[in-house]
Amino acid sequence: MSVSSNATKLAKLVHAVLSADQTLQTLLGDPPRLYDAAPEDPVYPYLTYGPLRSSDDSGDGVSLSNHQMSLHIWSRYASRAEVFTLLSHVENALLSARGQSSENARISRATVIYADVMRATDGRTLHGLLRLSLTLETEL
Repeated sequence: MSVSSNATKLAKLVHAVLSADQTLQTLLGDPPRLYDAAPEDPVYPYLTYGPLRSSDDSGDGVSLSNHQMSLHIWSRYASRAEVFTLLSHVENALLSARGQSSENARISRATVIYADVMRATDGRTLHGLLRLSLTLETEL
């Protein structure tokens, strides 16, 4: 299985997990506002998918790929509270996804590398960044 194929499977699985999460539907709308690229005039808050770095760590008859993924939360709430709440719920949804599978692939490990909250350059928008490390196991 190619690294890019596994990256695609992981991206679809992460999107499915976040889309199905009831709390995120409450916070980000139903369906949740999850974008590869935000629309020109977005409704806040929303999440965008950032860089995804993938590597193949297969061996001994096991197909494993490791992925580092960035997720971005965008908010115009007056304080950082909304971003912190969303980061927490996104983190919980993805850490709970261990063992979930789709297309003969399952997330076998999920950990948070870091979370960061900052003000965007417009001075008005708050930006939350969540960096995750995920391992995908696929059938050979």
